[in-house]
Amino acid sequence: MTNWVWPVTLYLGKSLLVTLWISLLTVILATILGLLIAALSQSTLTFARFVGRLYVELFRGVPSLMILLFVFFALPQIGLRTGPLTAAIIGLGLWGGANIGEVFRGALDSIPHRQEQGARALGLSATEALVFVILPQAFRRALPPYVGQLTVLVQASALTSVVGVSDLLGSARQMIERLAYVGTGDSHAIEIYLGVLSIFFVICYALSGLASIIERCLRV
Repeated sequence: MTNWVWPVTLYLGKSLLVTLWISLLTVILATILGLLIAALSQSTLTFARFVGRLYVELFRGVPSLMILLFVFFALPQIGLRTGPLTAAIIGLGLWGGANIGEVFRGALDSIPHRQEQGARALGLSATEALVFVILPQAFRRALPPYVGQLTVLVQASALTSVVGVSDLLGSARQMIERLAYVGTGDSHAIEIYLGVLSIFFVICYALSGLASIIERCLRV
């Protein structure tokens, strides 16, 4: 196979869309879970704070790969049959939710309590103080590390090939094996993996640059 570049490029291009789709849905799920965990951490109920802390400690203390494998193989055992794509999104979403939850919790905890006291003294209700005083300040502080967590989730999407997802890295491995099988004497592994590495670098570097820009603009 002498003209391997164009077919490989097309194949990896389709797989890149899969990777981006997984990353997008994972970010959405992880953000929703992270907001929920942060809300639980601020609850006045001891049990709610315990549940939030337990979730964070559990999923942050386990490698993301183990969570992926557990979700992929465990859910069918309890009657919840999902495809590799769904299992990958759920697994990474659960793991990412714990990390993003810590970002939001830290931002909320960094706001001095006197801010709420001052808002209440001005006649605002507890809800109004939270919405108009606490959350805007917490949002400014949480945004840069939150964007940084998005980079981590994009990088973690490379693990989804272990559960059968045709993502960018998994497809690259398939093309290398296919090129080696046709007997050309060269699998072009270096070129293909360098291409995949470059794609991930561009995406993650762009997100890291976005986080730096946001941090400078917000001056946090």
